[in-house]
Amino acid sequence: MSKILSQPAIRTIKRMGDLMLPNTSEFPSFSETGCIEHIDEILVFAPKDDISGLNLLLTVLSFFPGFILKIIIKKMEESHTKEGAVSYIFRQLDFGLKGIIFTCYYSGKTGKSFSGKNPLDIIGFEFKRVMP
Repeated sequence: MSKILSQPAIRTIKRMGDLMLPNTSEFPSFSETGCIEHIDEILVFAPKDDISGLNLLLTVLSFFPGFILKIIIKKMEESHTKEGAVSYIFRQLDFGLKGIIFTCYYSGKTGKSFSGKNPLDIIGFEFKRVMP
């Protein structure tokens, strides 16, 4: 699926994506959209060292049970109101992981097998290119 991220990393992004963007009565879950199929388009310009670190982090997180991932996500969200080295690390995780997950989800791109409305259609947003 991805030429940039390992399979454990992809699985972790799907799991965390579903925790951040679960299925609701209106919106599909992160994994349901199949947007992960387009993750390489988002990461293609990232520095190789950053990708190596991301792969390592996500591979380690792939061994964590769901309740631990929920705690990590909560700590990431809370980190913006706290000071200190640990909060700094969780803020960086929040910006990085949430950035990847939300960019995939709201890219307007879905997987081949997805047949529902994509999140951009649901919120009524469309990209318009304005020519000068």
